Amino acid sequence: MTSHLHVTLPRIAVVEDDHDLRDITLEYLRAHGYPVWGVGSAEDFYKRLAVDAIDVVVLDIGLPGEDGISVARHLSELPYLTVIITSARSALDDRLAGLKAGADRYLVKPINLTELIANIETIGRRSAQPVSNPAAEPIKAEKSTSGPWLLARQDWRLTSPDGKTLDLTAREFYLLDYLFEARGEAVSRILIANKIFGARVLTGSERLDVLLARLRKKCATTFGQPLPIKTVHQVGYAFTAPVVLE
Repeated sequence: MTSHLHVTLPRIAVVEDDHDLRDITLEYLRAHGYPVWGVGSAEDFYKRLAVDAIDVVVLDIGLPGEDGISVARHLSELPYLTVIITSARSALDDRLAGLKAGADRYLVKPINLTELIANIETIGRRSAQPVSNPAAEPIKAEKSTSGPWLLARQDWRLTSPDGKTLDLTAREFYLLDYLFEARGEAVSRILIANKIFGARVLTGSERLDVLLARLRKKCATTFGQPLPIKTVHQVGYAFTAPVVLE
């Protein structure tokens, strides 16, 4: 029974800058069998998320640097991830802002940890099967294709070899444009992140990982096949299929 629970319980991250509260929460969740890690800032969260996949994030709003609302917005298009915001701000406008940012739950501090687990269990039932980060998991293609991928610069549109199209956001377009220009050569993660998010953004490289995960998911849904972007260890990314820039 215990082994089964360790397999099926969701993986959790606690993002909380109050060291004592973070430690108490981590200890409580671990005592109940949850695989969990914790950090004290958005920057540290992005770095850890890039290498340690999770299913649920317990996210404080009042973080140093980038706040929890901004983090929730960045994560809102990752459907495999459940976001539970925690905050001492109890006003209706604050709670609505958290939910509009993409949070699944908004819990007001001080939080009863038994209630926290109840919320995790309730909204985690949708991911009772083990879930992996789509950015790290190959997606089976519906069929093999060998034609080029087309990127339309005027329309910010990606077309798959079998003619399906996807409208891109500005950042998605710039990411693909840099990779298409490289014609199969690896492009530095730092270079791409600096061009998309700005060189002064400390978490740019980690935000790039989130952006790519979101783009992979959209392409898998739209095209029925994985986006042929290869992660080159300690270098960056390369688009490994034939391409055409229009």
